[in-house]
Amino acid sequence: MSRTTIAIIGAGNLGTTLALMMAEKGHAVRLWTIEADVAEAIRQGRENPRYLPGHYIPPEIEVSQEMEAAIAGAEVVALAVPSHAVRTVGGLMSAHLASGVYVVDFAKGLEVETELRMSQVLEGELTREVSNGIVAVSGPSIASELVRKLPTAVEISAHDIRHAHKVKEIFETPFFRLYVNEDLAGVELGGAFKNVYAIGAGICDGLHMGVNTKASVITKSLEELSVLGSTLGAHPLTFMGLSGLGDLMVTCTSEHSRNRRFGEKIGEGLSLAQAQKEIGQVIEGIKATKVAYKVGKEFRLALPIVEQLYRVLYEGGDPHAAVYQFMV
Repeated sequence: MSRTTIAIIGAGNLGTTLALMMAEKGHAVRLWTIEADVAEAIRQGRENPRYLPGHYIPPEIEVSQEMEAAIAGAEVVALAVPSHAVRTVGGLMSAHLASGVYVVDFAKGLEVETELRMSQVLEGELTREVSNGIVAVSGPSIASELVRKLPTAVEISAHDIRHAHKVKEIFETPFFRLYVNEDLAGVELGGAFKNVYAIGAGICDGLHMGVNTKASVITKSLEELSVLGSTLGAHPLTFMGLSGLGDLMVTCTSEHSRNRRFGEKIGEGLSLAQAQKEIGQVIEGIKATKVAYKVGKEFRLALPIVEQLYRVLYEGGDPHAAVYQFMV
């Protein structure tokens, strides 16, 4: 296919991995980061030791801290930033995006204050001409495996499904498959709420509860995920696919999952602050738990796992007692 100019916003583990993948595919890649030390490390040492150590970043990948320079003339802008940063980043990008650009969101989460999905947050920050090109990607995609070229499959969606097909063509590789799903809300919500339940699965690990308990918690989590998602406008069957069940499984079981490892630390007896410090990166599930709890109260949903996790994270509840209430 033709060479495409891609700006990747966010030089964390996923953003850096995407930059390497797209450069290898022959695209022109620019990588933006707000972190001066990360940018300097890439320029000087051609490596991102903070987020993706041990992987060479070729000089063809330009790194910038200037948003305008990073996205000027880009045909595709991919967001790989924490969900709480999407509105700010969208505002920074807005004045510099040309009509017809594809804005591809890899961030997974919901805005706490508004309960909006990431595509909706971007719609509020970008012009109408640019908003038409918003595309969402979600599914089981641990960056440390993706960078090793292990087979990975995710889902991709958009209001205009033709845009999803076009972006699929640009990003897909022999080891990274994107399946088009017309349920934009479902694709985004699965990726947002699975982080909540990964914390619960991690608490089970930290308490050494065993596989019976964890299997039960993951299964009941899928039920709650489907209830939450369908309440917010998604199709229930979407949660049986990659952006639901697939992402839930990997996030609840992988040793690389930040949210699961955070929950594990809580189960081991660490405080919220101590657990966050040990993980050292953004734990999306903390804020997502607050959103899920708000939605549950607003619509009077039976969400025992969400309710117990909220008590543990925000009210000082006992993790051991919480697990026994997950399946009430």
